[in-house]
Amino acid sequence: MRKAVLSNGVELSLLSRGREFLGLGAMRAAAGTLLRSGKRPMFVEIRSPNAVWLSRYRLEGEEERDGGLDLVFSMSQHQAGPMDWMVHSVRTRYATSDWSERPHPAKGTSLRLELRPVERTVGAFRFTGFRYRYVYASRDIPIYKLLDRATWEPGGRATGCEFWMRSCFVPSIVRFESPEQFHSTEWYLPSCDNPNIFQFLPLQTELQGFTFTASEAGTLVTWATEVAHIRSLFEKPRGADEIVHLHEHCGDLGLELATSPVEVLWCPLVGGTSASRESVGGTSASREATRGTEPPPTMQTDHLLANAYEAVREMVHESLHAQLGMRRERVTTYGMIEEWTEPDFPRYTALGVPKLLAAGMKKIGLANHFQNNMNVYGVSNMCCTVDYKFPDGYAEGLRALCNAAKAGGAKVEMWGNTSVSSLSEIFSRRHGQPKRIQFLPEDDSVVELMRKAKAPWVRNPSNAIEADHYTPVFCVMNLRDPDVRAYWLQRWGAAHDEVGLEGIFLDSSFNLSSDKFHFQQRVAAERSGATADQAGLLGFYRPAVEPPAAILSQYRAHLDLMAEMQRLGYDYCSEDLGVFGIHRHGPGIEMRLGCLPLWAECIANFDVPAIERAGADPDDVFFRGLAYRMMWALYWDNRSDRLSFHYGGVRGDHDLPAERHLALLRAFNQVNDLMRGREILPGEAGVVYRAQGRQVLWAFADFEFPLDAPRRVRDVVRGEEAIRRQLAAQRHGIYLIEG
Repeated sequence: MRKAVLSNGVELSLLSRGREFLGLGAMRAAAGTLLRSGKRPMFVEIRSPNAVWLSRYRLEGEEERDGGLDLVFSMSQHQAGPMDWMVHSVRTRYATSDWSERPHPAKGTSLRLELRPVERTVGAFRFTGFRYRYVYASRDIPIYKLLDRATWEPGGRATGCEFWMRSCFVPSIVRFESPEQFHSTEWYLPSCDNPNIFQFLPLQTELQGFTFTASEAGTLVTWATEVAHIRSLFEKPRGADEIVHLHEHCGDLGLELATSPVEVLWCPLVGGTSASRESVGGTSASREATRGTEPPPTMQTDHLLANAYEAVREMVHESLHAQLGMRRERVTTYGMIEEWTEPDFPRYTALGVPKLLAAGMKKIGLANHFQNNMNVYGVSNMCCTVDYKFPDGYAEGLRALCNAAKAGGAKVEMWGNTSVSSLSEIFSRRHGQPKRIQFLPEDDSVVELMRKAKAPWVRNPSNAIEADHYTPVFCVMNLRDPDVRAYWLQRWGAAHDEVGLEGIFLDSSFNLSSDKFHFQQRVAAERSGATADQAGLLGFYRPAVEPPAAILSQYRAHLDLMAEMQRLGYDYCSEDLGVFGIHRHGPGIEMRLGCLPLWAECIANFDVPAIERAGADPDDVFFRGLAYRMMWALYWDNRSDRLSFHYGGVRGDHDLPAERHLALLRAFNQVNDLMRGREILPGEAGVVYRAQGRQVLWAFADFEFPLDAPRRVRDVVRGEEAIRRQLAAQRHGIYLIEG
C-alpha cells in the first residue's frame, strides 16, 4: 500500500498485490477523518456482453495533473460463463470458450482513473473532497456498462451513520445501529411470485441523484456531475460495517466508455444523527431570523443537517436540469378526475371541474383517454394505449373540460406512457377475410408507424419486444427511432394545440423508458425470426467473428423527449422520485412522516387513519407537508359527486376536505412562486423561504420571528396585513413578509 495526497489535503491509499492493482483503500479528509474504511477496495468490475471478463489490472502510468492524479492501467482478459445476450428461446447464451485457459493480456485495452481535488460551496455549507472518473478504451472488446464499486462510511464504520435517500420502496432515512443490520434500496416483495422486483435503479430518474450520509463527524455526499445513464444500488450488508455504493455507468455498446465524473464531498461542520426523530428539516439556517438562538455551526443539529440535504438537492437538480435544457417543474395544488372506465366528460365538466376549481386546484389530472384497450376493444386495461389519438367523440368532450379548467385558472394533465398495446402490434398483421374485429383506420396511425419505422420497438437480448413486467400487454417504443419520436410528438402536440392538454403524467417513466436498452445482435439483419421447419434456413455455423451488434441506451432519448414536451407547452409529471419533473410516486404517508422535508415537489395522499395510527396529528402533518412543498392530491369522486382525499371514494368524514384544508391549499397558491430557497429554523419552529426580496414563513409553533426593520407582514390565511417590527408567529400560520 502507498499513499497519495491531493492538493487539497485529501489522502488516498493505493492497494496492490505484487504488480496487480486492487483498488483504492482507506481515504481521509484533509483534517484526517476517514471517509471510507478501505476494507473493500474501490475499483471497477468490467465484463463485456460477450462474457469477456477483465481482471488483473496493472498500473502502467501515473501522472500528476490539476492537483490530482491520472492512473493508467493495463489488464488481462478471459471469456467465461453466461453472456448478456440470449438465444431466440429466451435462454442466456453461454460462452463456449476454453475453460482451462488462464487470463491473458488484453492487448489494446486500457483504463484510466482520473482523480481531482474539489472544493465546493453548497448553499451555506463548505465541502471539500475529490472527483473521480473512469475512461475505458479498447481495440476489440466493446462494452456498454462499467460497474463502479465502492463503500462510503464516514468515520470508517456504517454503525452510527444515517443514510438519506428518498425512496419509494424502503424507509428514506435509515440509521445503522449495528453491523448485523441490513438495508438496501432494492424493491423486494415477499408476497410476489418473483419477489425481486427491482435491484439497480436509475440514479437520476428514480433515485434522488445523490447520496447523503450523516455521521457524528460530519456529512458525506456523492453525486454524478453529468446527466448520464447510471444504474445504482446502495446496501448495508448483514454482518458488515460498510455502506456499499454500486453504480453501473451505462452507454451505447462501443469500444470507448467514459463515466460521468463522480464527486465525493465532505462537510465536517454539519453532521450528527438522531436515533429517534419526529421530523427533520430543510436548507441553511436563518442567521437573522434566529439571532441569539442558533447553536454554533459545529453543534450537531437536525435542522442544519436537513438544510444541508436541501442545499445539495438544489445544487444537483439545478445543475442537471441546466445541462439538459429542461425546465425545473414546481408542484402546485393538484386535483384528480381519474376514472379507469368509460368517461362521462359532460358530467366531469359540469360537476367535477367546478368543485376542484372552487377548492383551489391549479392542476387537474385525468386518466388515459387516448385510444386504449378498454375504450376501443372493451378489454383491460386503459393503460394499454392502442394509438395516441382520441376515440370518436372524445376530443370534443375533453376540449370542453380543458376550456372550463383553463377559464378557472387550472391546467389539465393526462396520463401517458411510451408503450403501445400488444393488440396494436398483433392487429398490424392482418390475414384472411374480415371477421369480428373492427380494425381502426391505418392511415397516419401507429400501425402505419410500425411499418415505416426502422426499429419501432425496444428489443430485449433475445430480440423479443420489450414489455418489462407488463407481458404480454405492452410493447415498449424505441424512443431513439426518429419516426417513433416524430409520431409521438405529433400526437401529443395535437392534443395540446387542438384539445387543450397542458400536462403529462408519464407512467412507469423510470423503468419503461429511461432505464431500457435496445439490443440488436445483428445490426444489418435480414429477418426477425425463424422456425426449424423452413429447410432453407438450416445448415449454418456461427462464424469465428460475429457481425456487428448494437446495444442502445434509451436514457437520453427519454429525457430529451420530455424536454421537447415542455417546449410543446406541457408540464412534466412522472411516476418516479428522481431529479426531473413533479413526482406522483412513492410510499404511503406513514413512510414519509419522519422525513417530510425530503418530499419536495412530490404529490402524496392525505390518509388520516394512517397518520393517526402512526401517532401523528393529521392537521399538523397536512400543514407541514405543504410547508415542505409536498402536495396533497384531492380527488373528485364521480359516484358521490364529492371531493375526497382518498382515491376510490369517501370512506368516512376524515376523507372529506374541511374548510381549514382548503384555506391552506388556497394560501399555498398565493405564495407558491415565492417558495424558493427553503430554510428550516432551529428546533423546526418553522420554514422560511426567501425570493424576490420577500420572505414566506410557515410557522410550526408559536414563536417570535425577528425582523431587521419595520416590514409589511400579511397573514396569508386570515388575509390580515400590518407593518411590524417583530412577528409573533402563531402555530400553523403562513406569513408573507415584504422587503
